[in-house]
Amino acid sequence: MHIVASNSVRYRSLLLKALLKRPQRGALSQSSVNAMLSNSSFTIDENALRCYCKHFSFDESHVPATYLFVATQSELLQLFVHPETPIRPLGLVHTFVEFELIEKLEVGQIYQFTVTLEMNEKTERGQGFETLGEFSLDGKTLARYRSGYLMPIKKSKPKRGGAVLVDDISAYQHQTNLQTSKASTSAYASVSGDYNPIHLSGFMAKLFGFKAPIVHGMDMAGRLLSVASKQVGNNERVNQCHFSFKRPIFVSQMLDVVSDGSQVLLVNEEGKTCVMMSASQSIS
Repeated sequence: MHIVASNSVRYRSLLLKALLKRPQRGALSQSSVNAMLSNSSFTIDENALRCYCKHFSFDESHVPATYLFVATQSELLQLFVHPETPIRPLGLVHTFVEFELIEKLEVGQIYQFTVTLEMNEKTERGQGFETLGEFSLDGKTLARYRSGYLMPIKKSKPKRGGAVLVDDISAYQHQTNLQTSKASTSAYASVSGDYNPIHLSGFMAKLFGFKAPIVHGMDMAGRLLSVASKQVGNNERVNQCHFSFKRPIFVSQMLDVVSDGSQVLLVNEEGKTCVMMSASQSIS
């Protein structure tokens, strides 16, 4: 199934469709499993990019890897809310995202963007799937990202008890602290355009089993990329990175940013890793 993206649709109207969508039960059709959406006139908005880079203190002369995901949220949602795709957008768990910048993308240049839906096997936790987004020019791929998701199965929460196990981060060096807040979450929503209510509404968060609104995973990814970018120096840039989202991060939570030189972790107050980032760089 091939879907042609619309550049005129509003992101908030797509969010409303996402809230209301209930995919049909039953076996997946071959067309829905192989669904692809394309935008033959994708461009990077200069003002939006500038606001994003300012928010994370990125160098504005390069498009940060994480911005590729942010810039194509409309295309992703158009794919998710399409009536023939077996996706329930509300309550999705973002499990990972990885980026590869092959060549520098330019502001104002018209690119071909395609995103392909790849369904995985269903597990006890729910239905997993991945999306592959690619940016190309004249038939040549310049950048891509792969993102993983889980549509969880609603079930009772397991009882917790006993001692809290912590992750061994003895080989990691403390870099900085990171404080989340309503203000920082709202600021990220503004620069990214992601107003998913699970991040902004306590009621919606509790509806999906969270004690408080959860921070945008891509906000945390942007902050970790900012730390990694400062580590590699001014003459290099991060062109490949992978983010694993291990545990939710809540608004008004203090986290530690630690690094061992190849990985950067976000660790919560309990000593558990919430986000793990690995990255490599090339001379620009």
